[in-house]
Amino acid sequence: MTTFGSFSDRWTLSNGVQIPCLGFGTYRHMVSTEISVEMNKYATQSGYRLFDTASVYRNERSIGDALRQSGVPREDFFVVSKVWDQDQGYDSTLAVIEESLTDLGFDYIDLYLIHWPVAAGHEDDWQQMNLETWRAMEKCYRDGKLRAIGVSNFLEHHLQPLMAAAEIPVMANEIEMNIGFCQYDIRRFCRAHGIRTIAYSPLAGIGKEFAELSEICKKYNKTQAQIILRWVYQHDTIAIPSSYDCGRMVENTAIFDFRLNSEEMAVLDSIEDPGRRHNNPDARLTQVDRHTRPKI
Repeated sequence: MTTFGSFSDRWTLSNGVQIPCLGFGTYRHMVSTEISVEMNKYATQSGYRLFDTASVYRNERSIGDALRQSGVPREDFFVVSKVWDQDQGYDSTLAVIEESLTDLGFDYIDLYLIHWPVAAGHEDDWQQMNLETWRAMEKCYRDGKLRAIGVSNFLEHHLQPLMAAAEIPVMANEIEMNIGFCQYDIRRFCRAHGIRTIAYSPLAGIGKEFAELSEICKKYNKTQAQIILRWVYQHDTIAIPSSYDCGRMVENTAIFDFRLNSEEMAVLDSIEDPGRRHNNPDARLTQVDRHTRPKI
């Protein structure tokens, strides 16, 4: 029987730690603790084992509660969190890692990331801030509090100075990737340097009438979401779709019974969506105080 991968498959980071090949994004505005726990627990029941969060999401408590209530052993889960802009720097990063561990209720975080490369207010010293933050993450990695460390939203010119100074190599880079925004250059750079890419907002722009995508959907009798998630998967990238619709949550996992051919992959790579705004790490200098949002 021909196999096309499995939802239970895990890929290996450069330090040997294994990460699930498909995950669940938890970013949500204006939901209650109860809803967050319920939906994340349902995700565990649907087979998700990778959960992506961040200190700025303010939902680490409810995610920890959901995973504990699931009955699944902690070691089967892979939890990602991130240090927010205002917490960059050595001492403040150490403090926020402890805060995240307390909120999650865990002894360790599986993958910890620098959320953005250029923090607002640090346009002139962002390289130094990244390095100080990284040094703190390296300490926590050596102490066993972080199983793997990496970055988010970093482009090549952000990665190069950090990679040159880091004692422990960058293991992952979480970036926006979706149809119309395939991020070829940074994915190629990361692959060449052993950095695993993770795709957030993989389903952004879904529902638009792209003729090429519609034809592929018809051929495989799959939804747009399933085709796009399969496309991300075949680019050796981990997608973290986010949905609090239980049906779609399950639907998003049904991507392992078919394979896109090279021509279809190239067609999807070439789709353009010029009317949609994408995250630009160099242009994004909005100052957000995470403490203005209540924890759930």
